[in-house]
Amino acid sequence: MDAILSVVSILGLGALIISVYIFAVAARRFVSDDDYEEFAARADWVERSGQDRRQNRRPVLFPITIDGELITEDRRQGRDRRQRRAA
Repeated sequence: MDAILSVVSILGLGALIISVYIFAVAARRFVSDDDYEEFAARADWVERSGQDRRQNRRPVLFPITIDGELITEDRRQGRDRRQRRAA
């Protein structure tokens, strides 16, 4: 019984130490401004287009085909859109 208690306490202490380490690394990386230049200089950021897709001022007429899918009516017409979507 003492051996089991010792093993459980050692594993618990190890888990506590690991969680404190993970918290410290996350706090240093995401809260402080130390590594901001490193993240800002990353090459894999997505270049954004200056044109916003919502700038289309023309009304959308139904039926319409978007990405090869025929949409017969605007589902945003009703009061409760979620029920209409589930149907």
